[in-house]
Amino acid sequence: MKDQHNGVRPLPVSKTCFVCGEENAVGLRGRFYVEDDRVKIRMSADDRHCGYPGVVHGGVVAALLDESMGWAAARSLKLMCVTAELMVRYVKSAPPDPSLVVEAWTTRAHRRMAHCEARLIGPDGEVYARAEGKFIPLDAEHTLAVDDGMVYRGGEERVFERLRGDVSANG
Repeated sequence: MKDQHNGVRPLPVSKTCFVCGEENAVGLRGRFYVEDDRVKIRMSADDRHCGYPGVVHGGVVAALLDESMGWAAARSLKLMCVTAELMVRYVKSAPPDPSLVVEAWTTRAHRRMAHCEARLIGPDGEVYARAEGKFIPLDAEHTLAVDDGMVYRGGEERVFERLRGDVSANG
């Protein structure tokens, strides 16, 4: 992955998350990043995540789409979010191929909800799955508690830094 000097900024990871958790033995251990104002993650599934040989389980694809949109919503609202609604349309079966990428973006956001879209695409632009979701923000206290559990190694986008400063300033 390019670094932030090339317009790509990594996002922090979790220790336990199924999609990005570094210490989740059965998880995907993917790495979210922001490029062209879209949240992206490479397909990190392997044979353990396949429902059939060579076909990533639909629930795993849904998790990748959901988590990507969750980060897009969090970046828009500057608060960590939870999924209120998720709709996935599977276009074709997805192989466990790292050249596949999920990209997610916010289509509309207001104080109480963010509407997002995502898609799983191949290097040629072929679409494997599409998703739409609605995301509800956590309050500041819960957002910062989640952020406190994130792993920052340097260079990651600090989505909640302004919130942290505002909370500290207001005591």
